[in-house]
Amino acid sequence: MQFRVLLGDLSEWKADGLVYSASSTLLPTNSVSSKIHQKGGLSFSASCRTLGMCHVGSAVMTKGYKLKASFIIHAVGPYWVGGKRGEEGELLSAYKKALHLADEKHLKHLAFASLSTEEKRYPLQRAAAAAVPLLLTEGAGFDRIDMVCTSPEEQEAYTKAAVFFWLRHLGEAAGNEQAAMMEEAGPALALLQSCDDAPDPIALSEEVKKIEAIVHPFLKLRKRSLVDIEQAASKIMALYPASRTEGV
Repeated sequence: MQFRVLLGDLSEWKADGLVYSASSTLLPTNSVSSKIHQKGGLSFSASCRTLGMCHVGSAVMTKGYKLKASFIIHAVGPYWVGGKRGEEGELLSAYKKALHLADEKHLKHLAFASLSTEEKRYPLQRAAAAAVPLLLTEGAGFDRIDMVCTSPEEQEAYTKAAVFFWLRHLGEAAGNEQAAMMEEAGPALALLQSCDDAPDPIALSEEVKKIEAIVHPFLKLRKRSLVDIEQAASKIMALYPASRTEGV
């Protein structure tokens, strides 16, 4: 599965399914949902009114109508109220339900917006740290998942969460498993912000070598602390441009 973190307009994204941060009433409440409703057309808005409501932590699906995606998944994340009312569980539940609906329709390419972080005040770093591991594990059956970000800050948060995911998994792997995992992690990290669906093999190989030059010394440490992960992650993050926007 290819996981990309890109800047762009979700309402213009070409994918089998789009997943956006919806309200319980399915009415538009943020910039992304407003664009989706506007570009989806009257039939799209009518289908949302027919569904009526969706509970926090769940998701519902409609056709895409005039949007470029065949299906739209309306995922309802929680409002942030300090983190003591099960917000993370509700957020992950919304992502899981979205993946489940997409799998039922045999969709292969999904594009997600950041759930709950714009209009529901969920802290961006915490949302990314929770969502990305779930998408990379439970979304493994899809061909591609794009996290479509509305700002460089969003892109940085979700990129960093993906880098942390791979560093932790590599660090936790047994010595005889690390080489095989690195063959997967290297290209995944190199393509994390790539807009190119068919990257040049030579250029990709060079990017993978740069990442391996950072990861191998990290893996040789006998005891790896959070500081070590932070330092390795910072070096990998420095390899990415400030932002990459997909032409959609």
